[in-house]
Amino acid sequence: MLRLMIVDDEQIIREALSSMIDYTSLGYKVIATAKNGMEAYDRIRDDYPDVITDIKMPILNGLELIERASHIDSRITFILLSGYGEFEYAKQAMKYGVRYYLLKPTDKQELISCLNTIREEKKQKEKLSRRKEKAGKRH
Repeated sequence: MLRLMIVDDEQIIREALSSMIDYTSLGYKVIATAKNGMEAYDRIRDDYPDVITDIKMPILNGLELIERASHIDSRITFILLSGYGEFEYAKQAMKYGVRYYLLKPTDKQELISCLNTIREEKKQKEKLSRRKEKAGKRH
């Protein structure tokens, strides 16, 4: 089961995102929510979850959170949410390796699709890693 954290400064959005999808059926466990990037960063340092995050937040915004977290563990996957359809945000997010950028209000099926893709990519990377490990032990 993959760990997931939801980060948004608006409580109603955190609650909606937490309840709109049956994450367990997708292979995820929502381990935490956070109301700003600093709160999220502290949790990421402990649990290394994948993250659904808003861009515009107080204290530490979503892009700053991604930048800091990528220094801790580059395997953390981020889904970026924004009410701002500006290309500059997407461009900056891509600099940090973010491939999932969704506009608010978030489409449930689009979010499910992103989560499924992330889960499958992680599964494939794990398989590849195990194969390399086995091959290394044989030599």
